[in-house]
Amino acid sequence: MLLDDVVRLSDALARERGRTAKRDAAAVLLAAAAPHELAPVLGLLRGEPRQGRIGVGWRTLAALDVRPADRPTLTVAEVDRLVDALAAEGGDGSAGRRVALLRDLFGRATAEEADYLWRVFGGEVRHGALDGVLTEAVAAAEHVPAGSLRRAAMFLGDLAAAAALARAGGDAALAAVGLEPGRPVLPMLAATAADVAEAVGDRVVSVEWKLDGARVQAHRDGDRVGLFTRNLNDV
Repeated sequence: MLLDDVVRLSDALARERGRTAKRDAAAVLLAAAAPHELAPVLGLLRGEPRQGRIGVGWRTLAALDVRPADRPTLTVAEVDRLVDALAAEGGDGSAGRRVALLRDLFGRATAEEADYLWRVFGGEVRHGALDGVLTEAVAAAEHVPAGSLRRAAMFLGDLAAAAALARAGGDAALAAVGLEPGRPVLPMLAATAADVAEAVGDRVVSVEWKLDGARVQAHRDGDRVGLFTRNLNDV
C-alpha cells in the first residue's frame, strides 16, 4: 500500500462531516491493507507512529532541505522500516544518523506526503477520525462486532493488536482476550456531546471536584508489580 493512499484518505476524512461516512471510508482502506500493514496504517491515521516517540522534533524537521518527489512511490511498509530505524538510533552520532534517515524518507515523499509526515511526527493529524471512528472502521473492515473489537483493544492496550487478532481469528479470537497482569489496559474515555442537556439526558448524575495528580493503574502478579500511566507508559 502506498503512503499516498493514507494521505488521500486523511484528506477525504477531513472534508467529511458524518461519523458513519468517515468510518466507511476508513474501513475500505483498512480492508485493503495487508496484515503487516495494519499496524503502521493505523498509526499513520491516528497521528502516532506505532513505534511511539522517535526523538524527532520540529527543529530537526524544519532544518531538512530536500526536494519532494514528483510522484508517489513510497509505501507504508518502507515508511515503517525507516521509522523503526529512527526509533532505534541512540548514542554518539545519532543526531546525524537521524537526519540522514529523515532526508532519505522525505526525499522520497511527495510534497503532500511530506506535509502529512510532518503532522504525524508533530502529533498534528486533524481529520476527525481518530480512535473511536477507527475502532469502528476496523470492526467493519474485519466483519466483527465493534463491541468485541473495542473490548479486546482495551484489554490488549493496543488497537492495532486487536485488529491483527480480528484479521487472523475473527470474533472468536477477540473473545479469548482478557485481563493479564503486567499488560496495561486502555482507559475508558468520555464521549463528546453537543451540550450539557445531551450529555446528561434523563440520567441521574453527580459532579465531584477533580484533584490534581497522576492517574495510574497498578498491576501485581506475585512479587512483580507495575505502575502504568494513562498513556500506558511503564513508570
